[in-house]
Amino acid sequence: MKVLLKDGATGSYYAGEDRWVADPGQAMSFEDVDKAGEKGLEYQGRETSVVLRYEDPQCELAVNPAFCVQRRSAGRH
Repeated sequence: MKVLLKDGATGSYYAGEDRWVADPGQAMSFEDVDKAGEKGLEYQGRETSVVLRYEDPQCELAVNPAFCVQRRSAGRH
């Protein structure tokens, strides 16, 4: 499984350093959904989704980035 960031308007995937690509195989795979969610929230002007991409069977599950970011309580980091 890969954790990707996808632009819902264009269908492009985040490839790092503000680059977006059409091929999910060339996209940046995030370490976890929290990191992908944080990056997705940085792109407020875009319709981003955190995508869990599976190869067998090939499918994608898209989630709003806001649901992926862990809520940190005050005083904890």
